[in-house]
Formats: sequence, structure tokens, C-alpha cells
Amino acid sequence: MKKIFFSLFFLFVGCATDADIFNDLGNNIASPTAMAVDSTNRRLYLVNSNNEVLYDWKQGSVHVIDITNPTSPVRLNTLPTKSFSGDISLDLTNRKAFVSNRFSENPHASNDQMLTIDIDESSTNFLSVTETSVALNPFGIACCFPNDRLFIGSSEGVLQFTDRTTSPLTVTSVNLKRTLTTGETFSELKATNIAIINNQAFLSREEGGVVVVNLDEVSDTTVNPVDYFIFDIGSPRGIATDGTRLYVVDESFENSALISRVLVLDVSSLTPVTENTTVAVKDKNTDSLFVTGIDVGRNPQQILIASGKAYVTSSDAKTVSVLDLTLNAVEKTIGVGKKPFSLGLDSPAGVPTTLYVGNLEDNTISIIDIPTLSVVATYP
Repeated sequence: MKKIFFSLFFLFVGCATDADIFNDLGNNIASPTAMAVDSTNRRLYLVNSNNEVLYDWKQGSVHVIDITNPTSPVRLNTLPTKSFSGDISLDLTNRKAFVSNRFSENPHASNDQMLTIDIDESSTNFLSVTETSVALNPFGIACCFPNDRLFIGSSEGVLQFTDRTTSPLTVTSVNLKRTLTTGETFSELKATNIAIINNQAFLSREEGGVVVVNLDEVSDTTVNPVDYFIFDIGSPRGIATDGTRLYVVDESFENSALISRVLVLDVSSLTPVTENTTVAVKDKNTDSLFVTGIDVGRNPQQILIASGKAYVTSSDAKTVSVLDLTLNAVEKTIGVGKKPFSLGLDSPAGVPTTLYVGNLEDNTISIIDIPTLSVVATYP
């Protein structure tokens, strides 16, 4: 999608400069696609992708925000980056942030980048950035199996991984386009989001379905690490786990009706296999994976799980659904800003207290108090 936008952009603007058309991003919020919270050090890291292109289309940023008072955030620093960033993952031990980035001025580019950001505020290298080449259109990031191994999804039919403690990063690609037990091979495989349960990665496939990868085998190029494909999930988006079950945000048609929901899946039967040459195709219903579906607002996007609850953003409904995972039911639906997408949770001493919701169209953050499940502030 970004490549198409770039082509149209140049077609219409001709010889005009960026400054003639859009203002600089500066310290503004612009399409906050991801957030990560360091509760111990009272910091919120906000990724501004500028996907809606309200500012210079080349510009994105990462904000470092003080949440000492969780309902009154204070921006401390702005790190200018390229636009079209995706997810963020923190390494709090080594004080690094990893941000996937999809920016390219070349519509025929064959790779994008991972940004490694120094977040050690005591260091002279604070907010320095190192770029590492990764596959095209990276978005989802997940960590860690084994310890410190970071996984990156992309639109190129590969799952990539790196040891996040090394500098520079060395990225390895795992081919996901394997032959199914039906005899077919994935024609497209855009892995948008990733969840890890023990030694397995579950990848939401933009074209439909969830791909299951044996992480014990990703370093061995002589074997097939892709074990299963749950094919009957129409449009998976965010994906998360409570450590046991898999929760997949989905919006798809059933009996001519568009259904927006979170699928609750028991994946315990999908044990890792070895020496398989094909990918076993699974039906969530007939293979007894489906536990239930929990209805949420229209156009659901991301999901975050903590302490027996799941929080789900629904862009068109302008809501966050709070799910009770013991009852598998909606506990409350909370109205937020326009086009809510990203989520960040503040959990001092391991107790969730504040939820931050990134609104792509408003360019704001809705701040939800967890004990009362109500919006108590909007930032900025």
C-alpha cells in the first residue's frame, strides 16, 4: 500500500517540494501505530507512523513520554524517524527499542528496515538509531524464544529473526511458503502480527488464516519449520495469548453477515512436529480448536492481554472492548477517539492501572483508568 501511495504522490505533486504541500511533523502526534510502556522507569514510547500523511510524507517520529503522573503525560523527547513505522518492542535490560519501518522512496524497493534505538537516558548515545535491512513491509514484532531472539513479520512470505543483544543486528530469514497437505503452496503470505506460545509462533496472515511455526527448527535450513495452517479465519488482525490459549482478532463474512469478533482458540493439540515436509491444514471447528467467539466493535484491530482481561480496539466503532477471559464475554465497551488502533498498558509492580489507546485519525491518546474502565483523560 505504501508503494502505491508513493507513486500517486509523485504523480500529483509534480515538481513541488514537500514543504510546499505538508508541514513538518515536529513534535506532533501522527498516526500512532504502536506504543510500549516501561512501568518501572515511568516511560511511554509512542511510535508516530504518519500513515495518514497529515505532515511531510517522509517524516515519522518516536516520542519519549514521562508518565510519572499516568493521566497527565509529558513529552520529554522527540526522535525524528522515517515515516511508515509499525510495531515496537523494548529490551529493558539493555535499554533498546526496536521499531519496524516500511519507508522507501523507491516503489520497487526489495527491503525495508528495523530501527534499533538507544533508550538509555544516562548515555551519550541516548536516542541514537541504527538501521538494519529486513524484508519488505515489516510490521509485527515478537520476543522472545529463546531468550533475546526477536521475530519480525513481513509481506514477503518470510519470518525473520535476530538476537536483539548483538550490534549490529544479524537477521536470518525463514521461508514460510511451504507446501500444504492439500498439495497447494501459499501464493501470498503477509505475516502482519505475531504471538509466541512456548516454542511456537502464531502468525496472522493478511490474506486469511493463521500460520504456526516451530521455533526450535527456524535455524535449520534443511527442515520445514512450518507445522500448521489454520485456514478458516477470514481476516485475522491482532493476535495475542494468555500463555495457553490463542486470541485472534477477526472480521469476516459468515452467512452473508459481517462478523467482528475475537476468536478464542485452544491450540494445545497443535504440538510441534519434526521431519514434516508439508504443512498440516487445520479447520478451527472440525479440528476442535474453536472455543468461542466474542463479538466486538466494527473493524477490530489490535489486542492486548493482561491479568485475565483482553483489550481490543475497533477502528470504525471508535471503541475499546474489555473482555473477561474467564467468562469469555465483553465486560465493558469504552468509547475513545477516532480510529483507535494501538494499545499500551502501564502495570506498576505488575498490576495494570492505566491503558493508553492510540487514535489514528484524531492523533490523540485516550487514557483509560483500569479500575473504573473509563476514559479519564486525552493526550495531548
